[in-house]
Order: sequence, then C-alpha cells, then structure tokens
Amino acid sequence: MTQRAAGADPLRLMVADPHERAGLGAYLGRLAALDDRGSARLQASGTVLGVWGGPPLDVVTLRPVELSEPVLTPLDRTVAVQRLAQRLSEAGPDGSVELPDVVPGPAWAGLLPPRSGWAELATVPASAVRDAVRLGVDGFHRRVELLAEGERTQPALQAVANQIWSRPFVAGVPLRAAHAAELTGLLPVDGEVGVYESGAWLRLACPGGSVALRRDGGVGLGLDLNVWSLLSPPRPG
Repeated sequence: MTQRAAGADPLRLMVADPHERAGLGAYLGRLAALDDRGSARLQASGTVLGVWGGPPLDVVTLRPVELSEPVLTPLDRTVAVQRLAQRLSEAGPDGSVELPDVVPGPAWAGLLPPRSGWAELATVPASAVRDAVRLGVDGFHRRVELLAEGERTQPALQAVANQIWSRPFVAGVPLRAAHAAELTGLLPVDGEVGVYESGAWLRLACPGGSVALRRDGGVGLGLDLNVWSLLSPPRPG
C-alpha cells in the first residue's frame, strides 16, 4: 500500500497481484455473507497487510495479504467489510485500492491474539478437519430433526449449535474454529493445519490464514445470527 501525504489523497493499498486480490475478495465476500454489517480490522506494516474478521462463531480470523508497495507508516484501521470488498472490486489497473472510512470497532477488534509466543500442539491433515466439520453439520441436522416442528425456535437451534461447535476436536480446540476456517475459505482442500497455543489463546494455522479463539469463552461474539447460515460455506459476492 502507498500511503499518501496527510491531507492529500485518500489512503490506498497497493495489491497489484491479481491472485492476492482474488483471494482477499473471496475472503471478504464470505465474511459479508455471514454478517452483512460486519467489520474488518486492517493492520499493515511493510509489505504485509493483515485482514482480521469476526465471523459469528466466537472466533477471529486472519488473512495475510502481500502488498506490492510498503506502507509508509504502520496502518491500523477498522472498516466495513462490504465497503472494503466494493473498493477492492474497483481497484485501479495498478492494484490501487482506496480504503473506506473508519467505522467503530466491534468487541472482537479490540481483543486480538498475540503476534508471538505460540507453541505448536499438533499438526493434522486438512482433510481430517473438513471431515470433522461435515460430521458436525450432519449432527446438527440430525438433532434438529428430532425436535418437534414447534420446538425448532431460534433459541433452540442456537442451543444445539452451541453444543456441537463447542466440542473439542483436536488438542482442545473446539469444532467452531474448524467450522470458521471452512466458512471463511481459509481451510485448504489438501495439506496440513497446525494447532498452536499462546496463553489463553488457541489458533488453527492454515496455509491461507488462521483462526484464533480464547479458552475462556471466546471473543465476545456468540451465535447471534440465523444458525442455518452457518451450516455451509457462503458464496462470495
């Protein structure tokens, strides 16, 4: 990103690589599909931009983006996901992306995991993580089918979802972290996923980004959206 002189041109990111732009666009599209009023916290230093998201599973997600030009000063800015996705789609021929206006940060944006001090707990195949998510989705449907039609209220569905996604699936990491990785497009089809811990935090490290959550009950979000929107990866755009 090239940062212009103060008071001159708007703040811009330089994401010249089409592959990087496409990957970021897909990530933002999935976040917006889960929460159309969601926010993203942007942090950049040098030629690396970190795009934080807060999907409604009590986790925070991070997608790193390589910039073609370094920022002049470190960037830390919270913006609306949909507005950022729109600006990205309007990028100039040189990959210049004008950043949208700052918005008030949600609770999760002020409580991000540490940058260092992570210890590896386990490494698992990405396919095993996907299988665990699919079993969770199937289990949700089976549990719902056992409820009488009149009992399938939003609170009842959220209670079932909470029970399923709170179950640990590897090294104490709850299944909701794996589900969030799939929903946001960070979980790869092949390869491996690392599991790390740092203090109160746990993290799934995927080749395309990571999902982190706190052991002490999440990051202040909760399953407050329609749980049916959490059962299959949303389509970007």
